[in-house]
Amino acid sequence: MMGNRKNKRKGLSTVLLVFCASMIIIALTSGSCLSWKVQKGIQETTVVKPGEKKPASPEEAMQLLKSKLLKELLKPSINYKSYVTLPDPFIPFVKPPKKEETLATASVEELIPPEPFILTPLQKMDISEIQRGFKGTLWGPLGRKAIIEDPTGKGYIVEVGTPIGNKDGVVTAIFKDRLVIRQKIWDRKKHNFVFQEVVVKLQKGT
Repeated sequence: MMGNRKNKRKGLSTVLLVFCASMIIIALTSGSCLSWKVQKGIQETTVVKPGEKKPASPEEAMQLLKSKLLKELLKPSINYKSYVTLPDPFIPFVKPPKKEETLATASVEELIPPEPFILTPLQKMDISEIQRGFKGTLWGPLGRKAIIEDPTGKGYIVEVGTPIGNKDGVVTAIFKDRLVIRQKIWDRKKHNFVFQEVVVKLQKGT
């Protein structure tokens, strides 16, 4: 009985030794295969371009691979060229007509000048009414002044700078027998107002 037990123990120890030895052999062979595969993968993935140095060791190859991967990751992912063809959101859809087009359409019909803004009774009078209402001039320490009567017979004293006339006129000069009024006249060719000076003379017998 004792001999059988010893034989069984020897058999178990032999099996354990064989198993451990086989596991060590498998681990060594798998480690070498794995390192060979890693080196082979590094060699395959590290493509050496013309002008670049070939890595001398797997460590240098790994560093080269890391630098290439880092460059690929840092590349911008937005394609800015695609945004060039997009329409500008700040441009209005309806374009206003150009000034030349508005003038061309208005050339068929005569452009009507805007009416001046009337403030005083003197600004309602035309040149003929001012001519009839010009009664005389005054001379004194305060300067030159003129007397103008409206159609109702009411008199007004005007001086240089007084608005007068229905064409946005202004008194620019006063003399002994006349006064000068600068007014705006609508020019059809220029489609704009132009200044014109009108001399109003004092009628004899007034």
